[in-house]
Amino acid sequence: MTKSFRAPSGTKDYLPDNHDFFTFVKKVVRHRFRQSGFRRITPPIFEETEAFERSLGISSEIMKKEIYSFEDRHGRTYSLRPEITTGIVRSFIELEMHEEALPKEFYYIEKCFRFERPKTRTEREFHQLGAEILGESDPALDAQIIYLGHRILSDLSIRDACELRINTIGSPEDRQAYLAELENFYASKIRSLSPESREKFEQKKFLELLDPKNEDEEILVKMAPKITDFLSEESKQFFEQMIEYLETFNIEFKIDPSLIRPLEYYSNTTFEFREKNTGEKILVGGRYDGLIKKMGGSDLGGVGFAAGAGRIIDLMKNQGIDVPHKDYLQIFVAATGPIAKKEALPILIKLREHGFHAVGVLGRTSMQEQMERAKKFHVPYMILMGDIEIKKKEVIVRDMESGRQEWISIDNIMSHMDKLLGSPHSLDTTTDFLGHE
Repeated sequence: MTKSFRAPSGTKDYLPDNHDFFTFVKKVVRHRFRQSGFRRITPPIFEETEAFERSLGISSEIMKKEIYSFEDRHGRTYSLRPEITTGIVRSFIELEMHEEALPKEFYYIEKCFRFERPKTRTEREFHQLGAEILGESDPALDAQIIYLGHRILSDLSIRDACELRINTIGSPEDRQAYLAELENFYASKIRSLSPESREKFEQKKFLELLDPKNEDEEILVKMAPKITDFLSEESKQFFEQMIEYLETFNIEFKIDPSLIRPLEYYSNTTFEFREKNTGEKILVGGRYDGLIKKMGGSDLGGVGFAAGAGRIIDLMKNQGIDVPHKDYLQIFVAATGPIAKKEALPILIKLREHGFHAVGVLGRTSMQEQMERAKKFHVPYMILMGDIEIKKKEVIVRDMESGRQEWISIDNIMSHMDKLLGSPHSLDTTTDFLGHE
């Protein structure tokens, strides 16, 4: 028996309906980023594995369980990118961008790969969109990047379905005393932890315990020590200034002392836009001062955010949001007879070049079969022709809703369809393909 194939686990086919949403999301994202002075960057789809180990931490959950790694023919180890920030920071260092005007502002819309557990909503292959501001450590930049996330979600009509939570995790020095206190707190609560969280405790991943897996752990998080009690005066001042800047935008937010991003490279500001009903993270980010230096560059700051396009699209659909559908069809060209078929193809091409969305089935099918196919395409009009019509230099234009038909001169097809459908803009390949993705 011949084997049938399925999409690999954790992946899916992106069908036309999903592309309608994805195209709209990309258009909104590009507009807001370009308006804000950001330029697009695309790092390689894979990097040296050591680069991710350096940025994410060898003992991080991503590096231990989620990363796709491979050896090339020369024994060098590479990994598919599980996130984009590492590649952008590597590029910033390698191409000596610190010598140029700072800060550097980048945005991206790229694929990432993680070996996620099947029960999570994250796919193993997914699109991530986001932004990075590199080269400065300024609370005003943090406020701006948060507002940009807010603005994009608003443009997509899902901001009201999300709540914004912000926090600070201070400097690496601030966190040392905090981690010691977290360890003492959870040491006496081991029995209340899930097996997964107990493993994290044994591995000394205390910050990851603040991402609860059940109701008991949610209660513990509320009882646990808060990072805000361990901040230096400098860290407190940075956060207070960021809040003051953020308040000038008049957007709603909640300070959440339990909000801790577990990735090693974060410092100071952290934030998340979460779906109100489910608590699912839609857009997350924060500051990562020290990452550029950790990756081998200068001691410069950075801040950014990332969002999964799939989760954004799911939320839009759940909210009943519709998007423009550009892949509609207007005309179905049908022909029978050797003379008509020969004439039909140039007519079909001319309709498309004129700007109409037209399709035609010019194979060995009867006119009745072609009309049945046209109904399935949901076109408003058909252009029908047989050898007799072509000899008379005519075609039949059929209104698919009313069934009314008109005999039109071949020379008048374009002007007649303009009257019925409105004059379309002819295709300009430069603006169409370069201006739209």
